[in-house]
Amino acid sequence: MYSNLESDEGKRREVISALYWSLMQNWNIPQSIQDYYGFSEDYRLYHQLEDMDSDVYNRKREAGEVPDILEVDARLTHAVEKVFETVFPHPPAEYLDKLNEDLQKLGQIAAMPDAVHDILHISPAFLVRYGIDKKDSPEECSRQAEKAYRELDARFVRMTGRRPYADELFASLKRKTEDVAKENRPKQSHRTILRNPLSKGRKMGL
Repeated sequence: MYSNLESDEGKRREVISALYWSLMQNWNIPQSIQDYYGFSEDYRLYHQLEDMDSDVYNRKREAGEVPDILEVDARLTHAVEKVFETVFPHPPAEYLDKLNEDLQKLGQIAAMPDAVHDILHISPAFLVRYGIDKKDSPEECSRQAEKAYRELDARFVRMTGRRPYADELFASLKRKTEDVAKENRPKQSHRTILRNPLSKGRKMGL
C-alpha cells in the first residue's frame, strides 16, 4: 500500500503527517501504517500498558509479567523516527528543535553526569530512550550520553547538512577535564638551595 510513496504524493503526505504528529503530539497512527511499517505489536502493547491501572501495572511489572512501558515506548519511538526520517529526509524546524533539546540534554549529561538525577529536566523516559542508566557510575553515564549524542548528532548531519558537533564538543570537555586535573594536582614544595654556601665559623685571614 505504501511501497510507491515516491510516485504517490498523496500517500506520502498521509504517512508523513501521521508519523510527524505521532512523534510531536502522541497522536494515533492509522492501523494501515502501523501494519505496513511493523509498528503494530509495540503500538498495541504500549497503549495496553498505558491504559492499565498503575497498581496493577506495578505488580505485574515486578512479577515480570509485563515489559517496562518505558522500554516499549523507546523501541517504538526509535522505529517511528527511523521511518519518518527516511520518508521525509529533511524534516521541519519544529521536529529538529525537539531533537535539538535532546541533543543539549545529552551534552549536559556527558559533561555533568549527575544531571541524570535532575528529575525536573531529565525524565526517566528520556534516559531509557537514549540508553542511559542512572544507576551506573557517573563515568559510565557520561560514556552512555556521549554515545547517544554522537548518534543523534550524526542524524542531524544527515537531515540538515550541517557540520558535526560531537568531536569538537568532546575534545573541549576532555581539555577542561585535563585542566582541572592539573589544577588539583598536589604542588611540590621547592627549597631555595644556595649554590655556594658560606662556611660557618671561618675567619678572614690577616
